[in-house]
Amino acid sequence: MMKNMYRIGLACMSIFLVACSSNDNNGTTEPTTNEFQVQSLVSDVTNQHIITNVTSFLNQATTFETQVNNYLIDLNEAALESARTQWRQTAISYGKVYTFNIGLIRDQFTHQALYNWPTITNAVENFISDPSEITEVYVQNLSPQAKTLSTLEYLLFKTDIAATNTEFVNSENRRNYLKYVVKELKTRAAKLVNTWSESGDNYKTTFIENTSTGIDASFSLLYNGIYNLIDTGKVTKIGKPAGLENSQNTNPEATQAHFSNTSLAILKENIESVEDVYFNTQGLGISDYVAHVTDNEVLNTAIRTKINEVYAAIDAIPVPLFDAITSNSTTVGTLHEKLNELGVLFSVDVRSILSITITSTDNDGD
Repeated sequence: MMKNMYRIGLACMSIFLVACSSNDNNGTTEPTTNEFQVQSLVSDVTNQHIITNVTSFLNQATTFETQVNNYLIDLNEAALESARTQWRQTAISYGKVYTFNIGLIRDQFTHQALYNWPTITNAVENFISDPSEITEVYVQNLSPQAKTLSTLEYLLFKTDIAATNTEFVNSENRRNYLKYVVKELKTRAAKLVNTWSESGDNYKTTFIENTSTGIDASFSLLYNGIYNLIDTGKVTKIGKPAGLENSQNTNPEATQAHFSNTSLAILKENIESVEDVYFNTQGLGISDYVAHVTDNEVLNTAIRTKINEVYAAIDAIPVPLFDAITSNSTTVGTLHEKLNELGVLFSVDVRSILSITITSTDNDGD
């Protein structure tokens, strides 16, 4: 009798130990089916959004260079208008690239090299009026502040189309400056694609297979890229120009893309990028992770509602943002408020549920 009880006890203990071993995921065993596959989420977002968006941006930048060079051959208003239209498409395309200014891309100061604003227009004019010849090497040695998408916008949209065309007709230096800045933009866009590409530096694989934890984990980098974009929209794109941050003084000249009246279109593209990553319709998104942890859709519904409110606030501004800061301050204030509310959902609610640490944004220290 005692022997039988002893055997039963050993069997029960063995079952208990096996059960404990199978549930103890200490890095040496496969994760259980109940664990959310964060690496799969990172892989899906990288393949379906990061690679797609940086490639699209390069395509737009390449077309933009072609349109500019066509204009420099003909120097007529119709060709200039085509170059202007393509600038808008290229800048809007970058709206979905800035979300992924993270990890190695951020370490390489890629954003500053592609779209650093506002343009210091006096510096640009001084470079153009330099008595020496404007060459490709001359432009390569300039500060990024003087040769990004914002500089190209200023050159193409400085004044009305007739006056802008006349300035290019009358100045070889101005034409060469435009030519070599747009060439460098395309080169920088190609470098960005090469950094991510499997046939290039292959940061794509490094990012997906990253086994770091904490703030260096790929999901943490991705999440902070999204939060940085929302915070930049609230603080830099809306708040500071409209006098809604640390100062009540308005400064419309600080708005992004105000020469071309593309400010709100770029911001909308930014928010669409947030939506694409959070509610990834092509694979796993952050909403899937949140639903897995909470076992409900309450927070996801709140996020979707707030994103739609941001869209509505953008659409409610009836004039270009540059003008609305003065003429429609109430609607601009509403947009600022909705961006803030969206940011709080990410910096407090989602962050807490997913145990994410919010790191520094591009606005810290301003």
